[in-house]
Order: sequence, then C-alpha cells, then structure tokens
Amino acid sequence: MPEHNPIVRLRSHPTRKKAIDAMCAHCMGCTDDHMESGFKRLIRECTSYKCPLYQYRPFQAKEQKNAVAHTAQ
Repeated sequence: MPEHNPIVRLRSHPTRKKAIDAMCAHCMGCTDDHMESGFKRLIRECTSYKCPLYQYRPFQAKEQKNAVAHTAQ
C-alpha cells in the first residue's frame, strides 16, 4: 500500500520534490505520525508569498503554476 504522508515518504527515498512536499506538509501541521485533515487544500491555498518554496509547492493548479512562474521573472 502506498504511503500518503509526505514526511514519511521523504524518509523512505529522499528526492528534492519529496523534500518540498514534506516541508509544505509540515508547515500545514503534518508530522511523521499525523496527517492534518485537508493539508493538500491548505497547501494549494497557501498565501505565504515570501516563502522560498512558494512557487514550488505541490498541489497547485497548472494555470496557477504558470502565473507564479511569470511573476517571479
């Protein structure tokens, strides 16, 4: 069965994407043994624009990613 907790997933096989996913999940209240209810929606709706990972956060709509990329240039 696949692991759904991004923090646990990072520990099993570390990658840059998994690290970003885990950091965002942690920021929204997830831990090794707790997944915050609705954390994906919270990450999608994140307004921490000054966060260095903001433009790389998971669960964004495709058109939203393009808009963020254009404003970052």
